Amino acid sequence: MQYSMICGEMAQEKNKIFQLFGNIAGEMRIEDVSTAPGVDLNELKKGDDDPLEVVVEIPASKSKRGWNYTAESLKNIVDAVNTQTLNGFLGHQKAEDVSNQFLPPVTHWVGAKMVGEIAYFRGVVDAAANDLKRWIRSKRIRQVSIFGIPKLQRVAGATNVVGYEPMSIDWTPLDRAGMNTRIVAMSGEMWDLEGEGPTGEMEDKKGGKTMNPEEVLAELKKMLGNKQITVPMIAGEMGWKPEQVASDIDAEWVKNITTSADKLKKVEEALRVSGEMDVVAIANEAAKALEQQGNAGIEKIIGEMMETKIQSENVRKDMSNVETPIGKLWSYHSNSITADMTKDQIAGEMDSFLNDGAVKNIISSYHTDKPAGVGNGGGNKNTPQGLKTKRTAL
Repeated sequence: MQYSMICGEMAQEKNKIFQLFGNIAGEMRIEDVSTAPGVDLNELKKGDDDPLEVVVEIPASKSKRGWNYTAESLKNIVDAVNTQTLNGFLGHQKAEDVSNQFLPPVTHWVGAKMVGEIAYFRGVVDAAANDLKRWIRSKRIRQVSIFGIPKLQRVAGATNVVGYEPMSIDWTPLDRAGMNTRIVAMSGEMWDLEGEGPTGEMEDKKGGKTMNPEEVLAELKKMLGNKQITVPMIAGEMGWKPEQVASDIDAEWVKNITTSADKLKKVEEALRVSGEMDVVAIANEAAKALEQQGNAGIEKIIGEMMETKIQSENVRKDMSNVETPIGKLWSYHSNSITADMTKDQIAGEMDSFLNDGAVKNIISSYHTDKPAGVGNGGGNKNTPQGLKTKRTAL
């Protein structure tokens, strides 16, 4: 069985120790990470006159060995801590000793959580590990490494760690961690935003660093950018409702949206929309029905006007047929007639059409065309016009 380390990959390739750089996140309180079910903090700290808790962070990123540790792999470790907890040692166990060796833990990892693509782990330093407490508080030790079995996936020449079975979260000397890790909180004091420990300036009563509004906004922007926090997380923590946030940002926009919503509600009521009915589809159907109704009214008015303005039945008939010359011209002209026009306006459009020179010429041709058979040069009076007889010998 092959073992690997996430945060402190001490694996060597050709005697090289690989380097990994990760994201820097903001502050985190001990209480921000809940303990796993069944953890009894009082029992763990019993008899400890100098208890110490820490929170360390590990972002999804590339390790010194070049492996891409995904948020899914970190989530596996978070879930493992929250279901069974994990031990922490000074450095890693040898792989061959894992199955039969019990080392006294120096830290008990009792809770974890994911924030975006960053994992946070809460640990209680064991009462017997006084040296480790001093090293952590003096910032001599502030990095951890996760020891376990990775699930690897090769994609386009890159190695992605898509799953992980952790065995321990161990402390390492400075800059030995394969992934970027750092302490972001300790019980009794808050560490600064760069992970260098308490600043000693602008401290509150608990020794934590305070920031002015500009600094807070800058850090929020940074954490939103790397997905440590999200807008819904902020709104949920503050108890904000969407309409409250939107009103503070743009009251006029909210007013317009509210007005539009009220109008839509009235439209739904007017159209009797309910349940799973699609208000947009129903509105489109209603609009088409109104359009057809309006067109029918216009066609009726136009038909009545044709009866009074055009004497020739043939002209009236051909105007309704787009296949005829006059019908084609009328179809173009009548596009300008809309349902909101009055009768006088429609009459004006028809008069404009009938008075057009080209239209007049077409209409006049209807009256000058000779009937069939005219000018056949005579013939038998009993023979219909247009027909000639021919005598043939039988």
